[in-house]
Amino acid sequence: MPNYSRIALKIIAAAVETSREESGKKREPVDTSASTPERSWRRNVIGILSATMLCLGGAFYFAGIGEETLGSASTHAFVAAALLRVGLVLGALWLAWDSLKRPARWLPPGLAVAGVIGIVVVAAQPRLILAIAPALGALALLTGVMRIFRSK
Repeated sequence: MPNYSRIALKIIAAAVETSREESGKKREPVDTSASTPERSWRRNVIGILSATMLCLGGAFYFAGIGEETLGSASTHAFVAAALLRVGLVLGALWLAWDSLKRPARWLPPGLAVAGVIGIVVVAAQPRLILAIAPALGALALLTGVMRIFRSK
């Protein structure tokens, strides 16, 4: 069984090094316009899929369409709920499509990596949340303070 603490420390060290390298560079503004055909057609497809799934889910749920073809009432309810949920998630993805291509400026990359590692560690050992949560909070506070002093 691998030693997870050493792996986590190596990943955190790499994330800190990456954030140091990125903080030294000047960030170039990212073009968020939908001028590229690749971005626009994918967003349109996601929007169409979302609208289709929401309409089908609503028709299944409210009008009872598909109940006789799906077999049982529980299968019908499951399919209607699944269509509505996936349609809602795709709708949220459609709304957030422009911001998916650029990183959040307020979240340091090292803190994001540490958060993912913390989630994995807590998923493996739920009792460690008592140690991980304060450590991530302290790391977030430390990176915020360092960003304030570095910007001056």
